[in-house]
Amino acid sequence: MDNNENNSPYVPKPGAESGGQRIQPYTEVNSMAKAAYTIGIVGVISLITMLVYPALIMGSTAIILALLSRDREGKMHSKAKSAITSGIVAITVDAFLVVMTMTVLFSDGPLKQEFNSMFKDIYGQTFDDMWEDMQDGSFDLPYRNLPYGNQFNSQLPSDGGLDYNKSNSTESMESEGKAV
Repeated sequence: MDNNENNSPYVPKPGAESGGQRIQPYTEVNSMAKAAYTIGIVGVISLITMLVYPALIMGSTAIILALLSRDREGKMHSKAKSAITSGIVAITVDAFLVVMTMTVLFSDGPLKQEFNSMFKDIYGQTFDDMWEDMQDGSFDLPYRNLPYGNQFNSQLPSDGGLDYNKSNSTESMESEGKAV
């Protein structure tokens, strides 16, 4: 073997100027570490847009992929470490937002009063009334008070609920003598 033919990544090839410094080898990033890093960043971005479930799913996926991307010696690439960090941030902030939202919804205060007034403007009843109806089993969506007008109200029975036993086809309406 010729002394000039050294295949080490730290030794410069003949004719290359190293300036007396060691040349760092090119380390290939594991594709799973790249995917984990990308998913972790998207999970954090989904928090900024206030999407609850994607942040939880993407943060968990980023952590799992980062842990699976370790090499045979158990070492992790820096992108995998960043993916774990961003995944933990996404999950932690997501959990904090959910807890704070539940605290606002189920406590008495000015934010809840404002939420109830907006809820009543949209659905015709407050969130508190709807929550009580859900707990006692008498909950029914207030179809008639939806903000998009009466375009669907003509298809609803007079009590406001949907009748799933009747067919809404034109033949059944004609047989009942209703104009289509």
